[in-house]
Amino acid sequence: MAAVAHIAGVAPATKTGFRPAATRADRRASVSRGPSSTIARCAANDDDALESVAATDRSMNSSRRGFLSAAASIATTALSPLAGVAFDYPAPDVVTLQENFWAKATRDAHPERWYPYWWALPLAPYGSKATAMNEVVPGQVWTFDQLQGLLDVLVNVRMTVVALQNGGLWVHNPVAPTQELMDMLAPIVAKHGPIKHIVVGSAAIEHKIYSGPFSKKFPAADVWVPQKNWTFPVDVPIDTYVPYYPRGSPKYLPLDSTSGIGAVPWADEIEHYTLEVGGSSLRNFKDPWFVDTAFYHKRSKTMLVTDVVLHVSQDPVPVAVIEPEPLLVRGMNGPDQMLPNTREARSMGWGKTVLFGLLFNPTAVDVRINPLTVNKSFLDGFYWEPKWKDAFKNLTDKDMFVPPILHTLAFPRRRDEVKRWAESVAAWDFERIIPGHLDGPIDATPKQFATAIDVALTKSSREVFGEDIDTLEQVDKISRDLKSLEEPTPLSDPSPVRYYTPPPPEPMEQPV
Repeated sequence: MAAVAHIAGVAPATKTGFRPAATRADRRASVSRGPSSTIARCAANDDDALESVAATDRSMNSSRRGFLSAAASIATTALSPLAGVAFDYPAPDVVTLQENFWAKATRDAHPERWYPYWWALPLAPYGSKATAMNEVVPGQVWTFDQLQGLLDVLVNVRMTVVALQNGGLWVHNPVAPTQELMDMLAPIVAKHGPIKHIVVGSAAIEHKIYSGPFSKKFPAADVWVPQKNWTFPVDVPIDTYVPYYPRGSPKYLPLDSTSGIGAVPWADEIEHYTLEVGGSSLRNFKDPWFVDTAFYHKRSKTMLVTDVVLHVSQDPVPVAVIEPEPLLVRGMNGPDQMLPNTREARSMGWGKTVLFGLLFNPTAVDVRINPLTVNKSFLDGFYWEPKWKDAFKNLTDKDMFVPPILHTLAFPRRRDEVKRWAESVAAWDFERIIPGHLDGPIDATPKQFATAIDVALTKSSREVFGEDIDTLEQVDKISRDLKSLEEPTPLSDPSPVRYYTPPPPEPMEQPV
């Protein structure tokens, strides 16, 4: 998929509309910026959510030349006749709406969001890394979300920070170390001590890519990655691909914190178990192609995972509302059907974003690219049937779920291994789960987690996700026909995943 182009020179949006750019001749001029603010616990709960979210109003460098320029220019054009015209929402047209987003995604407009190594993982919005912060457990656990994706399908990626009892901080899945993020971390570091450990729980590139640059900001911290750490499509060590580790190559996590094989310095406070799923020719069938690690912070009763389970709400995550234009573009039901900047419109955009992000080709949409208006068509050439709402509701109604790609392609090849891992994890007494994407934290019990894994191991993905699973089922069939995926294997023990249950209260002593 082609990335959306950046068009500099359109002034950023106000609460109700857009400030006019000066003239067409000034289209490449720097964009003015207003005062910035940090978002703490954010929610888009009314039509003025951009105010209540207290958005951090900063973004990306205006020059996106070289090999990305040609691809990026497909989606928007600098020749829009309405660009630079002041208006209130809804925007006059989709290209103008999108230009406004990229005008704010410049280094000049928001230098504190800029990430100079964006080219190592060239996903939109490229160097623009706005951050949303949330204090999950006061004084103990914090999350920091940024966006990444293709076209206007931008989803959040999450870093979690945990305060250690004896001082110092433990970081899970670091995100881009922008100045904005450093400013958010500064008071936490000042109060709780330096970052001691930077820990990546997944082999997925979007989570480990930032570990080296992040460690440059905290050179005294050690960096840990999973043992079976590989990269697709070119399998090279992460410290070779992004050679920015001040203390040399990262250390490797032992598979768990309880077997005595290997040790980590935080084991008294944070336990972990690593899940490895093989069965693909990508890794010669034997080695795992999916790797995720669950961590359990005992003091706060918080479990951290990356991709294994997710939850999604009707409202978009706060970081997606900082600059709402991609949601308003993706929320459109068809060409020229512009939306106001309201909670309902943002929810429409979020629902369609999630369907694309999880199911790739939802059946409710028909994509039609007009060769005469290709730039515009890449934005609004999506014709949605009303049934998309049912598909989105099917996701939001679930307490949590295993992502469709894992449910369909990964877990069926290693059901017994997944179950053993899940039972180890479900033995923890956690009260919440923080995943690496979408909603987080999720208020959840071991029983709810075990139920979500049981569903993935015992029900077909079509039973769980309906007809929207068509594309992934086709990929599964083709992969099996080509012998690039093993045939699914049944559970050797079909009993449900066991989980922690609190002990019964001790009987009260009867007065004599």
